[in-house]
Amino acid sequence: MKPRDERTIYFCPRFHVNFYHSYRGDTADEQGFGKDIRIIRGILDDLEKLETEGISVHCAWDFDNVFSLGHIIPRHAPDILNRIKDRVATGRDEIHLMSWNNGLLSAHTPEEFKLAVEWALKAPDGSGNIDVFSACTSIVRPQECMVTPSHLKLYKQLGIETLSVYYSAIPFNGFGSFVPKLGIAERYNPLLLVDGERGESMRLLPAINQGDLAEYGLSARRMLKRIRRKQLSLAKPTDLIVLLDMDADDTFWEGFLLPPLSVAAPSFAGLYHLVKSIAGLGYVSFIKPSEYLANHENAGTITFAQDLADGAFDGFASWAEKYENHVLWTMVTQGRTYWGAAKSWVIASNHLDPSSQDDFHQWSAVLPQALQKLAMQTMRTRLQVLSTTHFGLSAPVMNVHRLQAATLLAEDAITQARILLEHVMGSSASVPGDIEIPHWKSNPLHLEPSVDGALTLQTHYVRHVIKAPWVMYDKLVHRSTSIAFNASIAQGTISLGAGESASVHWRRTARIDERLQVLCLDCLVEYPSTKEHGYDNVKAQRLGRTWDERWKQVAPCEIIAFETIPLTTTITVWKEDFGGAVSSYPLDYYAYGGNKGLCSINNHVTPSWIALSDGSSGLLIAQSHKHLHGFAFCPVRQTITDGKQTITANPFGTYWGEQYTYPARTTGWGRTAALLTAEHLHSSAPSYAGEQVHFSLLLATYQGSRPPKELCLTARVFSETGELP
Repeated sequence: MKPRDERTIYFCPRFHVNFYHSYRGDTADEQGFGKDIRIIRGILDDLEKLETEGISVHCAWDFDNVFSLGHIIPRHAPDILNRIKDRVATGRDEIHLMSWNNGLLSAHTPEEFKLAVEWALKAPDGSGNIDVFSACTSIVRPQECMVTPSHLKLYKQLGIETLSVYYSAIPFNGFGSFVPKLGIAERYNPLLLVDGERGESMRLLPAINQGDLAEYGLSARRMLKRIRRKQLSLAKPTDLIVLLDMDADDTFWEGFLLPPLSVAAPSFAGLYHLVKSIAGLGYVSFIKPSEYLANHENAGTITFAQDLADGAFDGFASWAEKYENHVLWTMVTQGRTYWGAAKSWVIASNHLDPSSQDDFHQWSAVLPQALQKLAMQTMRTRLQVLSTTHFGLSAPVMNVHRLQAATLLAEDAITQARILLEHVMGSSASVPGDIEIPHWKSNPLHLEPSVDGALTLQTHYVRHVIKAPWVMYDKLVHRSTSIAFNASIAQGTISLGAGESASVHWRRTARIDERLQVLCLDCLVEYPSTKEHGYDNVKAQRLGRTWDERWKQVAPCEIIAFETIPLTTTITVWKEDFGGAVSSYPLDYYAYGGNKGLCSINNHVTPSWIALSDGSSGLLIAQSHKHLHGFAFCPVRQTITDGKQTITANPFGTYWGEQYTYPARTTGWGRTAALLTAEHLHSSAPSYAGEQVHFSLLLATYQGSRPPKELCLTARVFSETGELP
């Protein structure tokens, strides 16, 4: 270990390159990826200018492969690619992994995940990092910080050693909300991330973004000087690494400020001025992250079980809760259904090991050559559909051309999978037999309707209330003005007060299955079209569409899971990912940043179900594939009043409210700047205007914390078939 006076703060910029946008289209101008080309050329020019002045900055780059590295950049900006290749070949910069398809990795099956990461290294179309560059590190920067606990094992199987995601002070964060405040040595050093459910572990390298510089008065120099004082106060001498990560097309890299303001705040005047402002600090040096990792041990161990994403509310709100997200994901599910049936047939008819279902190469190798090609094309198409760009950080709606492209790709993926199924099964198709599921210890359910359209699901132990639909529009919560109901069917109308035609119409059917003691709900909600209002003209031009900003929240079937229970009782969220791995996380992190409740919580991918428990009883909510299907269909809210909490779930709806505050904050200026300027911090509710939402749910109560395996299997069968076993 270095003597106290030799401790160094290493600094490294990392540029995330993706020319395929949810906000912009596919043209080589400012409405498309022309902005990327302009800013990246400026970054490279700044780096070369710094070198002529004797300042050699080592950088990291990551790319999506299929869209940008394999197609757009070679065709429209080969000079950029050649310059970065030269920097990598001469050891100045390094390449970090992302995913071949710019993928929504948390919602990938293990088979899809392995190919998306494998092809990011070496791809059949030659677009992999190792195909293009002389080398690639074993550091992965998952697209949009998307990580699920079971990924640790999968990454390690593929030779990936280190994850790198945000630990930030602003609402564009990775895991900063979910762990107690990290000390300076832990925040700026590698950590050991442990999956508490399965015991897997992996190195984790935290990163910051431009908002964290704003926390220090818009100054990287001021930030580093503050970090230096804390570094020198550590009892154990420790180096630190500050990894500044941001999209390569972000205006931050070319600078927001011109003289004379650029003199006062050089960190926001472009990369050249930022580096010049810190290069003179004697304790600051530049390094590639892989070199730092090779010579520094982990500074601590952490664990969290949330499924990460860096959108609004540090979760999947931005990616899963727009109406078009549900529609597109329903198409993905349909294609996967055909694919799964074809794969199962191949595995069974060729007597392959069942574990081969997660290994595309193993099971597809037994197919005739023509079908191998079809299987490869089908998988390639579906992986392209699974790009995060098709689900989009874009808020409140998607770019119209991007949505059209995603829809066409999804239709192709369905058609290809269906043709594959027809070819492998031929005339030998058979229908699987019924699945025998043992019963779990269920409590008798009793359903009580009320005049306001709510349903009370009562057991001996607890009650859960299923509320009638409501919306928040034009700053007001609107509820049903007229309701007709009987024991099983309720229907109503919600007036938005914006004209005679501006009314929500809904119908809900409820049925208790006496054999399994579960509640089945079928919900249909028709949202009215309303006049476009309050949208940003420049943004609307880029998106190719307008919207009504007055829509703020939609709740087609809100469920009160627990009401006014003490904060001393910790509610646990249980979830099952797309690889069948079950994990949970506690709703106790409201306190880490001093939040007065959590307006929206969506850190749980949901192939089939989500469950909420207070430790002694629980409620499981499952969705059916028959109608709309969502990969994170059920946001949750934690409302805290006078030391008591209420937990609600909002299937196929979207919540909105105060963004989180973070343990890492210093002044709060970065958070404020993000709230004022970030394009992704807008509600998804406007996307529901003029649309019809139809979905089916299963609700089941259970005793204890973890949902019984038999109940989870029942939920899975309901989800996949729409029927009870």
